[in-house]
Amino acid sequence: MRRLLQAFCLAMTAGLFAAPALAQAVLRDPAIPESLRHVTPSAETRGEALQAQVQAKLRARFEAADTTGAGDISRAQAEAAGLGYVARHFDEIDASRHGSVSWTQVQAWLAQRQRSR
Repeated sequence: MRRLLQAFCLAMTAGLFAAPALAQAVLRDPAIPESLRHVTPSAETRGEALQAQVQAKLRARFEAADTTGAGDISRAQAEAAGLGYVARHFDEIDASRHGSVSWTQVQAWLAQRQRSR
C-alpha cells in the first residue's frame, strides 16, 4: 500500500511539473508548410490600401496574360490567365469591338461599375 501511495505521489508530482510544458505545447497544422509556420501575419489591409493591392494583383495578371506585349489581351488570353471576370464581361469592356481590351479599358469599366452601384 505504501508503494502504491508513493507511486501515486510521484505520478502527481510529475504531472504538476509537466503541466506547464503541456500548456506551452504548440499544435501544428500539418497542411501548413514548415516554411510558413513561423511567418507573422501582416496587418489587415482595408480601404484604399486594399483597393491598391487588388489593382496591383489584377494588373500583374493582366500583364502576364499579354503574351504578345501589345498592351491588350483577347478573350481567350483572359480565360487562359484565369481572368474569368474580364472574360465574362469582355463584350461590355470591349465597347469598340476590337476583339481585345487594354488595361486602361478594364480599369475604366471597373470604375464605371463601381460608380453605378
